[in-house]
Amino acid sequence: MLSFNPLFVYTARTNPPPMQNLRHGDSGPIVEQIQTALNFAGPTRLPRLPIDGQFGALTVARVMEFQSLNDLAVDGVVGPQTNGKLPQDGPGDNQQPDPAQGRSILADLYDRELTAYDNGNTALHISPISGGRPGYRSTPGVFEMTSRRLRRHSSSEFPGKDNMNFSLFYHGGEAIHQGDPNVKSHGCIHVPAPFAEQLFDWAGNTDIWVVVIGA
Repeated sequence: MLSFNPLFVYTARTNPPPMQNLRHGDSGPIVEQIQTALNFAGPTRLPRLPIDGQFGALTVARVMEFQSLNDLAVDGVVGPQTNGKLPQDGPGDNQQPDPAQGRSILADLYDRELTAYDNGNTALHISPISGGRPGYRSTPGVFEMTSRRLRRHSSSEFPGKDNMNFSLFYHGGEAIHQGDPNVKSHGCIHVPAPFAEQLFDWAGNTDIWVVVIGA
């Protein structure tokens, strides 16, 4: 078995300092440990992580997915509770992570891009996108896409003919739908034409998780 130091454990100290919360934008060897632990932390619908020590968008999404599956606060931050549930032993010799299974959509509002994954492989990559404006921020989190998927749709709350075409609802009234990526929404994710229709057709009636980060 390869040796893998538990995260945030300090040797030769009787009173270790409080652990530091790690989040988007952090980097270094401790992030590599987090990435390795996440890769061996059980099922995922997202790609396995490159061990690059960069706490980027995909690492945030994997943390949020792990938190959701383990009944933790879904904030994308590795603090004491999340750390405590991550695997503390490293992989064995030549052991590889299990492949990703299932469909997911990552709406990355840090970098204004959306990626649809099928078993961890990129099916569609769309940029730019936009999220909610101040007062109507898109809700960050991990959501199961609902069965409400409407090729033609107009918002009753914010009227306008066919202003939410190709809607894929995932959290209450929040949906991924066709819209100007240079205009902030009322909480939804705007995807430009013709990609909104491509994404809608790809989604079909399949089971999909939506991960929204950076909102």
